[in-house]
Amino acid sequence: MSNWKTEYHDPSLKSTEEEILAFFTKFGDFINRVAHDNPEDGKQYFEMKDYIIWDLMGAVVRPNLEPHYDHITPYLGKTKQNFKDVEIVAVTKDFGYIIAVQRVSGTAADGSPYDMTYRTTSLVRKVDDGTWKYIHEHYSFPVDMATKVADFSGTQKAEENVEFTKK
Repeated sequence: MSNWKTEYHDPSLKSTEEEILAFFTKFGDFINRVAHDNPEDGKQYFEMKDYIIWDLMGAVVRPNLEPHYDHITPYLGKTKQNFKDVEIVAVTKDFGYIIAVQRVSGTAADGSPYDMTYRTTSLVRKVDDGTWKYIHEHYSFPVDMATKVADFSGTQKAEENVEFTKK
């Protein structure tokens, strides 16, 4: 969890934030321990028909996450994902968001190694059966505005890369 907290936490929603944390922790366990053997299990964490993601490789829009999920989850193969600076904010008893810095490394199904760090924003909703689901996610890398090159390490500082031309 983050060592800083925004002012947006409503003390009356503390138990909801704890529910979202339990959901997030269970999803992290799925990614690191289950996904490479049984990617189908991960579908339980997503609103498969009404979900949008601005993924690192492009946008996936409604109405159907399934084709993207069925490609990307097995492709990532054996992955290791770590999260830091996590903050969970419940907005209502059935809606909240999670922000974090996520590091993903591993070897893809085609043998390609990968290691990248990026910012994540995830919106979650408690659905009719009482379970939490991801309904929208946005992933982003810092980009050097002059070179238009993304920083896959996530270490680039905004103040160093604002200008469109290098001085």
